[in-house]
Amino acid sequence: MYRRVAWVLAALTVLFAGADLWVTSLYRPLLSEEAVAVHGVPFVSVAVIGCAAMGALIVARWARHPVGWLLCLVGFTSSISLLAEAYSVWVVTADGPGSRSLGGIAGWIASLLGGQLSLAALAIVFLVAPDGHLLSRRWRAAVLVCGVGYGAYAGMLLTLSPSEYDIDDHNLGPIGSLLSVVGLPFIAGGLVAAMVSTVLRLRRSQGEQRQQVRLIAVSAALIALSFVYLIVVQTIKGGQQTWLATLPLYISYPCLPLLLAIAVLRYRLFELDLIINRAVVLALGTIFAGIGYAGLVLAVAGLVNLRTSGFWVSLLATALVALAFQPLRRWVVRLANRLAYGVRALPYEALSDFSRRLAETPSPTSLLSGVADAAGRAVSAQSSTAVLQVPGADWISKSWPGESDGPPEWEVPVRHSGETLGSIGVTMPKGRRLRPADEQLLRDLADQTALAFRNAAMESELAAHVAALDATTGALAESRRRLVAADDATRQRLESAIARDVLSHLAPIPERLSTLHVAGSGVAAAAELERLVTSANTALESLRELTHGVFPTQLARSGLSRALRSHLARNGTVAVLQVEPAADRRFPAGVEAAAYFCCVEALRAGSTAARIDLAIVEEDLVVRVHGVARGAIDVQSIVDRIEAVGGTPYLDDPSLLSVSIPV
Repeated sequence: MYRRVAWVLAALTVLFAGADLWVTSLYRPLLSEEAVAVHGVPFVSVAVIGCAAMGALIVARWARHPVGWLLCLVGFTSSISLLAEAYSVWVVTADGPGSRSLGGIAGWIASLLGGQLSLAALAIVFLVAPDGHLLSRRWRAAVLVCGVGYGAYAGMLLTLSPSEYDIDDHNLGPIGSLLSVVGLPFIAGGLVAAMVSTVLRLRRSQGEQRQQVRLIAVSAALIALSFVYLIVVQTIKGGQQTWLATLPLYISYPCLPLLLAIAVLRYRLFELDLIINRAVVLALGTIFAGIGYAGLVLAVAGLVNLRTSGFWVSLLATALVALAFQPLRRWVVRLANRLAYGVRALPYEALSDFSRRLAETPSPTSLLSGVADAAGRAVSAQSSTAVLQVPGADWISKSWPGESDGPPEWEVPVRHSGETLGSIGVTMPKGRRLRPADEQLLRDLADQTALAFRNAAMESELAAHVAALDATTGALAESRRRLVAADDATRQRLESAIARDVLSHLAPIPERLSTLHVAGSGVAAAAELERLVTSANTALESLRELTHGVFPTQLARSGLSRALRSHLARNGTVAVLQVEPAADRRFPAGVEAAAYFCCVEALRAGSTAARIDLAIVEEDLVVRVHGVARGAIDVQSIVDRIEAVGGTPYLDDPSLLSVSIPV
């Protein structure tokens, strides 16, 4: 309902403004000094049509927005005033049709609905623009000043007789003169207050709103200063309205809808993009259809010299226009989008192209680069970032147009079946903000890419699993290699030990036995036999030690602490063994074997002043060997043996070997 009323007022404004120009042209040239200086041709006509159209557009978007309705009021009442003034001047000065009283009434109505009402309404527009609210409650006084000013001016008109009213000659009485003195200064004061309000609003605004308010402030300043200039010049000229006095004000009138249009199209004031887009498409399409149809009818009729029926000419023209309309419609839509959206034109077409690229199943890296590029270009962002969350792996992130300097200002999550797969973030240029339409556009992009993100996440997760399996396979192969190497090393050590500790005692025995018959059965033979028995016993003892290896019989029989004490005593090592009471007990065979191996290997190349500590920490057996020479022992063998029983080695200190084995 409100929208229809606004568009009806706009249509009537155009009709009345056109009628005003026609009536004015009947008694004076449109570009004469009187028409320009007194009637404001063509500046005021352009201004009233622009205000009415802009007001109707705002009401079409925001049905109850006060700025829209005030602009509609300014355009509609001013057009009535222009037409009434033109008719009054025509009757009074050029003997136009109608009586003198009718011309006076028309002039009185023109003054009542004329410039003073428009200026008071425009002052209120500047006080509440752009959000429809005053800057604070204190600015109600400025609205009251405007109302009092116009009320005083209207009261001055009420003291005059409408039928005898003369626009150029006011015979005011004392009351009318007093009201006239009050009216114009108050309206001027309201305009100056509106200008101050817009300047204060400009100083408090930020970003894109600052650009919008700046244009409104410029328009308010032009109208306010031009009106004050008009009052000053008219006062100097004795109240005479001249071209020099009125031209600045008349020029400032059309600047208002022009600056509002710039704020709408460039800085998204009132968010009228879609309405302007559809209006341009409709207007251009209608013009093409009308001109194309009429032109073809005339052209075809001229070619055939009207020797055929007009029906067939009309039918042919209709067919040709219909065939040409579809290709031209795409061009018209692109032009309208460019006019309405500027650099943001055709964002959804770009997303459509991007969706077609998604069908190619790109890799996660190229997918994120494409998403960041599409998001940044769709909303004209300074930079954009696409992030893919891969479970169990590092997140993948790509930025457009280059590497991002920091986190994005605004992010929208990418979800699929309730699961968050990543995000799309943008950072807008300075002075611009993200509109609700842009936010919805990014959400649409997120919904569009959700399935692709799911596939990319699964691909990355699968690649991570494959890499983990490859690492595990490599670790198993390395472990197998170390086991083979350790077995070979153990065999070599055993062979060397047998050759050194056993064969060195057994090898001479056969030769020495063969020489016993020479010695006979005397004391020398008995002594030699005793030495042979000693060598055989030494060889057997060495062989017994070697066959038991690093796990002597005492370890299985008496436990870890006693086996370690026996090993330290047998090898003459001065290392100290400290066993906490809780650790002086039996443990599982695998645990005792791993701990014994760790200590023996560490002491094999360690200092003679080493110390071994056995303790129970929570549920783990902790073995610490102090004073070891880390570079001289086989650390990897110790690590493999400890990890085989579920233990954990700690190798941070180069002089300390510490392991923890769950018991």
